Amino acid sequence: MSKVMSETIVHYRSLPVERTPQRLDPLGVQSAWLLVPLLGAVAVAYAVFSTVVHRDQLRDPALAGWALAVLVVAVVVAAVRTHPGLPPVGLWSHLAIIGVALAAACLFAAAVWGRNERIQDDWGQIAVALLLTAMPLYRPVAEVLTVAGVAAVVLGGLASAQSPSLQIANHPLVFATVAATPVLALACGGAGYAWTMTGETLRWREVARAGQLRLDGELRQVAARMVAQERATALNAEAVPFLTALAARGVITDEDRVQARRIAETLRAAAVEAVRRSWLAETVALALSRRGVDVGGAPRVDDPDRLEEVLSDEQRAIVGALIATVAAFPGLVPGSLSVSVTRPGSPVFVLTARTNEPRRALRSELVPFLSALQSVSMVASMRVRADGLTVRFAYPERRAP
Repeated sequence: MSKVMSETIVHYRSLPVERTPQRLDPLGVQSAWLLVPLLGAVAVAYAVFSTVVHRDQLRDPALAGWALAVLVVAVVVAAVRTHPGLPPVGLWSHLAIIGVALAAACLFAAAVWGRNERIQDDWGQIAVALLLTAMPLYRPVAEVLTVAGVAAVVLGGLASAQSPSLQIANHPLVFATVAATPVLALACGGAGYAWTMTGETLRWREVARAGQLRLDGELRQVAARMVAQERATALNAEAVPFLTALAARGVITDEDRVQARRIAETLRAAAVEAVRRSWLAETVALALSRRGVDVGGAPRVDDPDRLEEVLSDEQRAIVGALIATVAAFPGLVPGSLSVSVTRPGSPVFVLTARTNEPRRALRSELVPFLSALQSVSMVASMRVRADGLTVRFAYPERRAP
């Protein structure tokens, strides 16, 4: 293995991975995406209801309308940014979503400033809390709790500052607590769920990894038996009949020497191919064999530098599922599926296939896998043509030190 390849494996295998459900279980989080627009819709509906309830307390109705508009922007951004087609959700996206929602809450507080009668029915803290509930699925728990703490302080400060106009006379700290509690409670609830989900996922990985290690020796023995069986089959097919006929004749001719050389080269090539067979090649061959496609002949995987070694266990699972899905398309042209891997410094994987599947069906089936790859630190894209498709996934460009 070349020095460049070794450095590439070490670099990409040592990349830090955020402990979030989206990173550790991308396909599972994709199925929960509808929770985000649902919570956003609830937040907007409650904000509208609360604004109507406060209609006699509005100092500036136009400002209240702007507050609702800004909240809608926050909800739309949250729904779009967390969509399975645009992972992963980064720090700045998280801050933008909650920041805009917090700005909407501040605008509403300004709209009722000096005339607000109760803090309990204000919608600002509820809207921010509902959006924070879903964020632990996409961002680290500590980050979400920190953002929730800042939002709680801001909303609590606004509530305490309005205490002179409120109907119920009490200490300003009480009103601050009333405003901050929903934010902290719902954020902690979402964080607790995400923490448990993350822990269970990591625990399952450890169990799977331990099982894989226990089976590793057995799998190697099975692979050795398969190689031996292939060699025995090749010997029985050509070498044994040739040697039997040669022994019966007792004479070696020039044609026998040529045939012996050809048989030896065939056996040597088969042995080398068996030894050098990669995980990626085995995955493609297995997927095509289920379709009854002959896996012999020209190689379907072009990876001379064995760049597949940079793929982590999670990435291999997603890539394997992607290949199996493409190979199972009813409209796939037999033998057209191939994978090439280039650029040792920053590996790029390109899967191509010819199929007459409708474009909508292709995108519907494959977009979840592209999203999953993006959730595990890769960049993935798909191009659908009239006669086939090309899926490209790669690591981001390495920055020069």
